[in-house]
Amino acid sequence: MSGKLSHDLFSLWFQAPVVIAMRCQNWTANLAAGTAWTNPELHRMISEKAAAATESALAMNRALLRDGITSFQRYWLGGQSIAAKGTRPYAKRVRANAKRLSRKPR
Repeated sequence: MSGKLSHDLFSLWFQAPVVIAMRCQNWTANLAAGTAWTNPELHRMISEKAAAATESALAMNRALLRDGITSFQRYWLGGQSIAAKGTRPYAKRVRANAKRLSRKPR
């Protein structure tokens, strides 16, 4: 497994549950305050998921087109380059969210 892919997979495995927990805490506080549906974190989460899915699909398609059939064979034979390209957008956002959500509110 390549270094970048293993780093991204580890950050997804470790930080995604932390981000989910911090968002649940945020939503609970907003629900108690009666502002759950106007919570900007809810809208941000949805738009980030859509952007990450699009970015991931585009990165994987670019890798397939750039590397041609070699990439396709590598993908089906267990290679990591396509998987790494598809995982990177999600891992990048999870790390950024974990950092942003862990800061104390001002």
